[in-house]
Amino acid sequence: MKNLWSACAASVAAALLMAGCAAPAATPGATTTVTATPLPSILVFDPQTSGRILAERIKARAKPKDPGVTISEVECKNFPDIKVNTHTDCQMVVNGVKRGYRATFTERDGHYEIKAQDLTW
Repeated sequence: MKNLWSACAASVAAALLMAGCAAPAATPGATTTVTATPLPSILVFDPQTSGRILAERIKARAKPKDPGVTISEVECKNFPDIKVNTHTDCQMVVNGVKRGYRATFTERDGHYEIKAQDLTW
């Protein structure tokens, strides 16, 4: 019986300790801000459409330093793999002139840098 009373006393003490650690009640009118990290976007890679997808991304992210520069008609060849140090050729029209570029995937899969090159097609 003594062990039963000791166990009951221990449970009551534990319950009181836990209740004492509970979060305080919310204050009316108080604002709580929670910052959540956005989920990473997942790109499903398809070699048959890879060039079109890359061209769309380049065109959407192209931000010329000179406000008078216009970029249009971005095209990239389809390629079989998006791995570090692989590349594909692209073309785009910059201020009415067709130019060639090479997209080289760097640092980690899916990230790339664009460098000028001669037109390839």
